[in-house]
Amino acid sequence: MSGMTDVLVGGWAGMVIYGPKAEEFTVTFDDDGTATLVSDGTTGQGNWSVTGPGTFDFSIKEKLNFGDSGVSGDAVVTGIDHLVISISASMSGTSFEGTGIARVYDGAGTEIFAIDARVSARQLAVN
Repeated sequence: MSGMTDVLVGGWAGMVIYGPKAEEFTVTFDDDGTATLVSDGTTGQGNWSVTGPGTFDFSIKEKLNFGDSGVSGDAVVTGIDHLVISISASMSGTSFEGTGIARVYDGAGTEIFAIDARVSARQLAVN
């Protein structure tokens, strides 16, 4: 490992905001480029990569509870199966912030809607 990878690998706790919804999460970035997410009753898997000095991208597919609903504009959408959130982030000390998009899918894999997302997180202490 080197530089940015050394800093990023490990556990992070944060908040994601998309539309009217805000959720706390924890994410672990592993040195093999995989990412594991735990959020309010859901989990997700994905990957991450360094994009430059102090910057990185990550994408996670989060399996939601069967039939979850969400808001797209003024409409409530039901039948949600999973979402894929893709974020470009910047490090600042032991925290990061990023922006991207969350794409929401039904059980057949059809995109229902997409919404802008903002993420902030802080590094968890290593025991």
